[in-house]
Amino acid sequence: MYLEHFGFQRFPFTIAPDPDFLFPSDGHQEALAHLQYTLTGHGGLICLTGEVGTGKTTLCRAFLAQTPADVRTAYLFNPQLSATELLQSLCDELGLSYEEDATQRELYALLNKALLEWYAAGQRVICVIDEAQSMPPPLLEQIRLLTNLETHKEKLLTLILVGQPELRELLARHDLRQLSQRITARYHLHNLSLKETRAYLRHRCAHAGVDAELFTAAAARRLWRASGGVPRLLNNLADRALLGAYARGVRLVDVALVKGAEREILGARRAGVLGQGIRTVSGRLPAMLALMSVTAMLVLAASFMPQLQERLSHWLAPAAAEPSSPLALLLADDHGAGRSVDTAITCEQLQGSHQCLWVDWPWLRLQGLQVPLAVQMNSADGTVWQRFSRSLNPALFAGRALVLWQPPAGYNGQLVRPGKKSDLILWIRRQLGMEWRADWQVISPEGQSNTIDSRFYDPLLANRVAQFQAEHGLSADKIIGPETLLVMQQVERGAGQSHLSAEGN
Repeated sequence: MYLEHFGFQRFPFTIAPDPDFLFPSDGHQEALAHLQYTLTGHGGLICLTGEVGTGKTTLCRAFLAQTPADVRTAYLFNPQLSATELLQSLCDELGLSYEEDATQRELYALLNKALLEWYAAGQRVICVIDEAQSMPPPLLEQIRLLTNLETHKEKLLTLILVGQPELRELLARHDLRQLSQRITARYHLHNLSLKETRAYLRHRCAHAGVDAELFTAAAARRLWRASGGVPRLLNNLADRALLGAYARGVRLVDVALVKGAEREILGARRAGVLGQGIRTVSGRLPAMLALMSVTAMLVLAASFMPQLQERLSHWLAPAAAEPSSPLALLLADDHGAGRSVDTAITCEQLQGSHQCLWVDWPWLRLQGLQVPLAVQMNSADGTVWQRFSRSLNPALFAGRALVLWQPPAGYNGQLVRPGKKSDLILWIRRQLGMEWRADWQVISPEGQSNTIDSRFYDPLLANRVAQFQAEHGLSADKIIGPETLLVMQQVERGAGQSHLSAEGN
């Protein structure tokens, strides 16, 4: 094939879930951090979701490959089982022997006994269940029963449910609320952005042995548009484009080669929509007349049917917006009229206490923010960045936003989890009105006592953070990140305004 032509040591764009090729995008790193949260002993049930082909299985395999020696793991990838078969599969993965005609009760007792022995030996057990969106409710009820395997202080078995977005809908059912309430951490994996797609292509090629640009900037953008930022589809298209370059005897993939890959992978119809849109309206009409007619139809449809416009946005893929554009928009508005702003300014060039925060939060969450905010909106011509306004149509939201915020003192850009130390904890305590208990001590297994400082994220504060998160519609995972911090700042700002209003009265 093309390995020798390019100098690859192995195929760079296979669709196998190879952990060696895991791309460390912000989303994938965050998802991996949620999985690693299970190693702390705090997570009893974790839920990871994402669209087909976004890399969920690759993430799970990477996580399992990194687990310490004192962690036993099981990986179940066939959710179409009976409750008994599920327990049998779990026993098989953990190396437990059982009678062929063993009942559910006997299998459950066998698991409980083994888990207690491993716990006494200082070993943890983690089970990953892939494609969980296909599990019927009765089987999910068996999952709930497995979460009951515990001591007075800790869970004996940590379960990780991995599935497509339908899993979130399934867990939201009223009859599964008991299971849903046991989930201690949730994360939804999103598609790659244009910037991440370019880095992804380079990353895969480098890990296959070629640390060089093999795709032009225009070709990378075309791949992103055609794949929608889905890694699996991106792999298929990039592999076929490299094959086309090999057939031509060239070492750089251009747009023409990507278009050829689209026709082979996506089919002529969709490739035509992505590439030329409306060229095939009618061979009997002059090209210009056909173009004008269809354009008029699209304009009318977009005017009267926003939902149609939203659907078209998935086919007429967004034109990439420069990362600096939304920042310049926010700075221009904040600096006021009459003062020019350099549109080439980047987030790294920001001075003072403001920072950029790129987010993919839902529209309802963005509505509640009281900070400078720009959102990416779909349009007939691609996507455009606009200053957030309640008059915008939420149905056209492209899923990406830029928040210009002032992080609280002590924030260093890292998530803070229970049991960790951070200068940010001092600010959190003030916001939640929880003074530091200076008599907290850490007792080692040998009986040694160490006094800890006020930056320690202790269990009492963690419970209070979870309560705050639940009260404000956040995931009550006790993890302190930008979303929790922004809401806390907003609550503080609202309290300050109420105090001033009371004084004025």
